Amino acid sequence: MKIAAITITYNDEYKFNEWCKWYEEYKDDLNSHIIVDNHSEPEYLQKVTSYFTNSIIIERKTNGGCTGAYNDGIRKALENPDIDTIMLIGNDMKLDKGTIPNLYDFLNSDSSCGMISPLILKKGSSIIESYGCIISKKLTLSEKEANHEISFIQTDYNISETVAGGMNMAKRKFYEEVGLQDENLFMYSDEVDMGLRAKKKGFLMAATKKAIAWHMHINESNKDRRHPFSRYLIARNKVYLGRKHFGTKRALYIFNYFIYDSLKGFIINTIRRKPVLLREYAWQLYGAVAGLMNNMHPNKYSMR
Repeated sequence: MKIAAITITYNDEYKFNEWCKWYEEYKDDLNSHIIVDNHSEPEYLQKVTSYFTNSIIIERKTNGGCTGAYNDGIRKALENPDIDTIMLIGNDMKLDKGTIPNLYDFLNSDSSCGMISPLILKKGSSIIESYGCIISKKLTLSEKEANHEISFIQTDYNISETVAGGMNMAKRKFYEEVGLQDENLFMYSDEVDMGLRAKKKGFLMAATKKAIAWHMHINESNKDRRHPFSRYLIARNKVYLGRKHFGTKRALYIFNYFIYDSLKGFIINTIRRKPVLLREYAWQLYGAVAGLMNNMHPNKYSMR
């Protein structure tokens, strides 16, 4: 068992203490821990390097989003020929004792299985957040068994079309054959892309109840909503992936869905007088147009 885990970070001062506490629970099950810093402020980066003295820390000169940062970590892990397994662990994930060895055993119990995830529960609860995902025609994700109690699950595993992007384990050969993440995405929909590409290469994905994790969802103080750039990226990336995997017809179908959803959001929130939501739906509309035009370049809408 030779496992490398990758965690990315970017000015995460607001959840740093919790991240350190959760890392202490699983660090002994890893052979290598790689942190990719997405060009944080020097003060925060110094805090990371001071605490994670046994980790490999990659300091990016620009913010590469999730996809660029994870790829830096995956490349680093692949440089070591002894590493046979690569994990992606978000710094807001809490792992149950024994999670990593159980994941490893399950992953290697089937030669066709390429990537797996634990059963993921909502923050501090026994309510399911994700037990594998279904990819819709719109390339949105439907989380299997979401919002049920964990006792609802009767099977030890669930074959899925994709799994959570920030909490998974893959065989080395998965990345060698499927390839790294698509850096055009920056962030959001990376799970969709990897799931579709894995299927084309003949790899199965699955989630297993034999390993448990909690998604702790720690937000910055006084911020209860995502920045509207998330809506831009989600709409843009779905349309882009529609063309990438299925052609222009699917891209147009997804584009029309996001345009309709944006216009409906404008009307409803104009009546309700909610300007914050009007801005979000405007950015979603811009994202759908960018995706249709295959414009994946960074801009004021795509960066926080």
